[in-house]
Amino acid sequence: MDDTQRDKQILVWQKKARTAAKKKQGRNLYVITLDPEVLWIKEFRQENPGYIEGMPCVYVGLSIHDPGDRFAQHRAGYRSSKYPRKYGIELALELMDGFDGEGLSDEEQEAALAEWLRAQGCAVWQN
Repeated sequence: MDDTQRDKQILVWQKKARTAAKKKQGRNLYVITLDPEVLWIKEFRQENPGYIEGMPCVYVGLSIHDPGDRFAQHRAGYRSSKYPRKYGIELALELMDGFDGEGLSDEEQEAALAEWLRAQGCAVWQN
């Protein structure tokens, strides 16, 4: 994506975010699979002492945007964490199957999903 296309896409995302905020739209949890190369980063590895070799490395986030749009934003570097921007491979919403965050606030659901995935042996980054 060149700079002009990126700038146009950012304007579209900003308009969608303003519209969703006005409607008090709920937020969407999402999971992005990260390249296992991320395990070479000391900071990432230290956050995941219970990581089981062979399990996925993931980024967990919460957004007013559609998960597909949010993944594209990360990859484009728009309001992105360094890990999904550099190491993001694909959305992995299927990793949320079986997670029950009912009764939790949006922010609590994000943290609970990250801990739930860690308990299964995944390496997780969550802001």
